[in-house]
Amino acid sequence: MFLLSILLSTVSFAPAMQQHMPMVGARTGVIQSDIIPDSTCKPGAICASKTTSLGKGCYFNNYYVKGSKGGTPLAIDVTETNSKTTYIYWVNNTNQNIGITGNANANYYCP
Repeated sequence: MFLLSILLSTVSFAPAMQQHMPMVGARTGVIQSDIIPDSTCKPGAICASKTTSLGKGCYFNNYYVKGSKGGTPLAIDVTETNSKTTYIYWVNNTNQNIGITGNANANYYCP
C-alpha cells in the first residue's frame, strides 16, 4: 500500500515538476516604421506607421534607444484586418512635440 501511494504521488506531481518548454512557433523581433528619419511629431499626431503581415494576435510595444532609435513617449495603436495585414501606428500621446531619431521601432511577439 505504501509503495502504491508513493507511485501515485510521483505520477500526480510529475507534470508540475517538469521544466516548461518554450512555445513552439513563437516569433519575436523588432520592426521599423516607414518614416523619414529625424522628424518631429506634434501632440496627438500619428508620428509613424507600418504595415505588416506578421499575422493575427501579435503584441507590440514601443522600442526606444535614447539618441539613436525610436521616439518616446509614443503610444502604439494596432489595427488588425480580416486578412493577415496589420497596421501599426506610433502616436504622440503627450502635449509636447517629440523628436524621432531614425525610424520609430517596436518589439513584437507573435505566439
